Amino acid sequence: MKARLVLALFVLASIGLTQDPKPPTLQVFSAKTGTVRRTMDSTGTLVPANAAAIRLDLKVYDARSGLRLIEVLDHGTFVNEGDVIARIDPTAIDRMLKRDRMSLDRTELDMRHAEEKERMQAEQEAEQLQKAETDAARAEKKLKGYREHEMKFTEESERLSKQARRNRVDDQKDELEQLEKMYGEDELVDATEEIVIKRSRRNFARSTASQDLGERRRKYTKEWYYHWSEEDLVRNAKVRGASLARLRRSQEMSRERRSMEMEHKRFGLARQRERFADLQKDREQFVVRAPRGGILLHGEADAVPAAMTWKRGATVRNRAIILSVAGQRAYKAVTKIAEKDVLSIPAGAAVEVAALLAPKRKMMGRLQVEYLPKKGGMFDATVTLAKQELRLRPGLSAKVIIVLEEERDAVTVPSGCVIDKGGKKWVMAGAAKDGPFVKREVTVGVSNGKRTAIRSGLKNGEFVQQQRQPARPASPAPARMRKK
Repeated sequence: MKARLVLALFVLASIGLTQDPKPPTLQVFSAKTGTVRRTMDSTGTLVPANAAAIRLDLKVYDARSGLRLIEVLDHGTFVNEGDVIARIDPTAIDRMLKRDRMSLDRTELDMRHAEEKERMQAEQEAEQLQKAETDAARAEKKLKGYREHEMKFTEESERLSKQARRNRVDDQKDELEQLEKMYGEDELVDATEEIVIKRSRRNFARSTASQDLGERRRKYTKEWYYHWSEEDLVRNAKVRGASLARLRRSQEMSRERRSMEMEHKRFGLARQRERFADLQKDREQFVVRAPRGGILLHGEADAVPAAMTWKRGATVRNRAIILSVAGQRAYKAVTKIAEKDVLSIPAGAAVEVAALLAPKRKMMGRLQVEYLPKKGGMFDATVTLAKQELRLRPGLSAKVIIVLEEERDAVTVPSGCVIDKGGKKWVMAGAAKDGPFVKREVTVGVSNGKRTAIRSGLKNGEFVQQQRQPARPASPAPARMRKK
């Protein structure tokens, strides 16, 4: 009896499984005008859009000597413009400033001494040049005077001397002749008369000899001595002129050399003053002040929350962003794009951003992707928000929806109503909700998997029939009878 009951139950279950269920009714949808978007979702962080980055720009001080923080305000502190937000240990740079100040003072003193020496050297050269010019001018004037006057004076003097000698000889000759005539008429010649005649004869002979000697001396002097004197004067004028030319050239070269040396000293002094001024500016940077009012952030504003926060005793690097002061109103969203997706995003793509704490308050913006990837093949991307209605804070997480394609004011239908066959798109369309439906070829636009834009072949308000059947639920397995 029990065996027959089990067999009957088994037959009934088999009959139930072999019978087809009632076919489901195909859904009908109305074509509506709307917007279809194909998007890509990402996550990002809201950061200040106009933050002022603070970095050290030390030009002289060797940062390898250490830049140790001795004071820094906490991350997230509200500050006003000009507030001291950090201090760096100035011990080493103060010591360097003192040493460079003494070196600069010594160089300035050397420069003053060099300028005074140059002034005295210029005065001495002017005196030497004036003396040389005077000597050269005198030598030329002496030569000219000798040629134009002295030779004439000498010739005239010689002529007068010659005439005097000739006259003296003639006078003595006349006197001797007169004495001889006078004493000759008087036959009585005494001893005194003999002496007078002898003396007159000796004087006459001496004057004659002197006249002959003077003539020979004059010829010699004119032939040799005057010629040599003129040569000496010509040579002296040339020597003085050449000496003056050499002195001028020597002084010119000396001035050029000293001028270059002075220029080198001035250049070195200017460089040293510039270096000292830069070092003073470096020292001013050891007291870090807020360039504007806002929220103090440790590190870069885009790296919110900060990867690290500064503590007293920490060492910072030169020319690296150590702090930022962010405004409280303008924000932007930063996100990352995978390498596989970067080429599918159009330039300047529209983006919707919503803070996770207020997902319904969406903000629009434009996406800008960096040209080069970071480590791991991820590209940094920034969304500049056009309008902010929500009060934000740095570091809030956000959902970033990137619009890859968009079609506005298009006739749209559920994607399941579109048939793709033979490279063509079809829909079962009808004028009324209850049909009849006929196959109609359409041109489709953007599709996001849920809705598809129809560019031609279908009008707004017409009806389409869904063609994709929902998955059939699996039949439950028959319960296994337990054998009592």
